[in-house]
Amino acid sequence: MRLFERIFTKGLNWNRGSAASFLWSPGAVPAREADATQNSAVMACVFWAMRNAGRASFLIQGFDGAEWVRVDHSLGEILRRPQGMIDVRDRANLSGRELISALVYSRILDGNAFALKIRNAEGRMIGLEWLPHSCVRIVEVRDRPNFVDYYEILGSNGVIRVGREDILHDRDGLDPERPCMGISRIKSVVRQIATDNQIAAYSQSLLGNPVPSLIVSAKGEGIRLTQADADFVAERMRQATSRENAGGVIVPTFPAEVTPIGFKPDDLAIGQLNRLPEERITAVLGIPAVVVGLGAGLDRATYSNMGEARAAATEEFLVPLWQDLSNTFTDQLLHEFGSGDDLRVWFEE
Repeated sequence: MRLFERIFTKGLNWNRGSAASFLWSPGAVPAREADATQNSAVMACVFWAMRNAGRASFLIQGFDGAEWVRVDHSLGEILRRPQGMIDVRDRANLSGRELISALVYSRILDGNAFALKIRNAEGRMIGLEWLPHSCVRIVEVRDRPNFVDYYEILGSNGVIRVGREDILHDRDGLDPERPCMGISRIKSVVRQIATDNQIAAYSQSLLGNPVPSLIVSAKGEGIRLTQADADFVAERMRQATSRENAGGVIVPTFPAEVTPIGFKPDDLAIGQLNRLPEERITAVLGIPAVVVGLGAGLDRATYSNMGEARAAATEEFLVPLWQDLSNTFTDQLLHEFGSGDDLRVWFEE
């Protein structure tokens, strides 16, 4: 339990708002995890995946020479209750469903998901604890970039070095730039995420100040405004028409001509601009837009194709996800119990 206590006694530095990039940035587009976690289209997919990934129960199967059959195994109990065998005083409130959801969250956003193997005094694994991906740094073996040497975990007590044998590391594919790591699916839609966020920010700005930019000029011969008068008129117009005063009316005390400048919302077709980011983001993640309730899918939704979309999301996203997690658990956890090749971790819906 010593490693567990060193890391978790005083808590973790979650570091979710840092500017550290998890996205590849083409051109000059800044890439920060906060951009993705603050994007409703991305998080609609992430939350859907987190809710539904936990539908599967992970179990241990043994091969009896003809087929795979369910067997009782200590790992099966740990996957069902990751903290169940840990002393009550050190136990976190983490269920098996929550562990899977947390792994899926990290897997989608970063391409890498981590859990710490909790061991007893004899060194036997007795539990699992999720590690936020933002707190884990992978260190490769020198001259062997596809092989992990050890992990560094950032906690409130500083950086702790943890051996690869004590970390469960689930990857989504392989990052060609760092083969020891998985690759985030949303790397390829960083521009769509930035575009969607800009659309949301622009819409919020319009609602806060629905009056477009204006040029106010004196109308008629011989009428001149001093700079002080112009500043006063501009400030009064802002006060009367912005935020809680939206829709207010200003009546100038001099003949005036008001000319709007810039684009109107209809000119920019904001409703249509939202569709492209939603379509690209959901396509890359492999979850139909209609399933997560995005407008890009609801435009063509009917009761019949809604069922087809849910079935497609299960077959194209959830089943491969469960298979990947099953393989990760089989390869990285079963050997902790001295199990042979005749056992595997599998799932059932």
